[in-house]
Amino acid sequence: MTPLPDTPLVGVTGASGAVGTAAARFLRGLGHARLRLGGRRHAPLADLARELGPGAEAVTVDVEDPAALASFAAGCAVVLNCAGPSYRIVDRVARAALDAGAHYVDVTGDAPVRRRFDADPPRPGRAVVLSAGVLPGLSALLPRWAALRGPGLRSVVAYCGGLERCTPAAAGDLLLSLPGADPAAVFGEPLAAWRDGRRVSRALRAVDEAQPPFFPAPAFVQPFLTDEAARLAASLGLAELEWYNVHPGPRARSVLTAVAGRPEAATARTAERLRAAADLDLAGRVPYYLLVLLLTDRQARERALVVRLSDSYRMTGRVGAVTADAVLRGGIGAGVHDAAEVVDPDATVRLLFADAEAGTLRVVEGVAAAGEAAGAEEGTL
Repeated sequence: MTPLPDTPLVGVTGASGAVGTAAARFLRGLGHARLRLGGRRHAPLADLARELGPGAEAVTVDVEDPAALASFAAGCAVVLNCAGPSYRIVDRVARAALDAGAHYVDVTGDAPVRRRFDADPPRPGRAVVLSAGVLPGLSALLPRWAALRGPGLRSVVAYCGGLERCTPAAAGDLLLSLPGADPAAVFGEPLAAWRDGRRVSRALRAVDEAQPPFFPAPAFVQPFLTDEAARLAASLGLAELEWYNVHPGPRARSVLTAVAGRPEAATARTAERLRAAADLDLAGRVPYYLLVLLLTDRQARERALVVRLSDSYRMTGRVGAVTADAVLRGGIGAGVHDAAEVVDPDATVRLLFADAEAGTLRVVEGVAAAGEAAGAEEGTL
């Protein structure tokens, strides 16, 4: 279906990247918007615009250029930011979108952007939706979805990670999860956990050669309580929440453990080292990304949600697209929100996993926090 000339316009920054390309394709499939594809390199943008057909235009834009951003955002109903790393962009794209009269959606954002909007709120009538990706985003949406399908949750233990390519934005944000990173840019606290309604610092420890449940092999397991996870625990009234980043690749693990707690942890040079290490770890292997949520409800029943993705960037783009579409169609009100708190959980989860190309979601009953129980019953969404 070709969008009509009066169809609302959605601008996608970072559209030539792994996340932005996936977001643009999914938005085109939803069919509710014309698309303005933005990025620094015109050639891949033009190729994508040709692929998407009428209703898609390619516009060269540098997110560090205020004038270019203002021109890009002009006329947009919604701007979806898929560029990164988030700690460098912060609220730059958001302010351009809001100044142009558009709503704003960000596949990352989280605490650093929230702090900017706490100090300087968006103009009345505009929606700012952050954390509309996999982590953050799907990571909080799925526990909320599960909580609505039973008596509520008492505890969550999460494991996320895998073997896949590492984009520059992902490398920069991943390094901010290490101890010693710049506190003004980080989006959580290493080694912390949620206990009895509050954050407890240094409650956990990182372990190498641990065997996370449902993962195919031992890995370096790093506790990291994200700000999103803490907000989730507070809003659901959880007694306990633990969150672990899982790093199966030995070369990437070596880089992460070497720089943890050091001033060079979040430098561009370290990010390039991490990307190169991830590529070597992936060589000759099938990429995968797992998000495993071990849940205990308020009647002490245990289950696991197991999400397997061949490409987490594709799913991040899909979450961003679904969120932008919801804003476009008036489903999300004005103010600053997390995507997981304002999208419809059931409808969104079903749309995200409507085809196996994006990934699969398994619900496994009878799973203890220590791992997969023998004879567990499984269901696939």
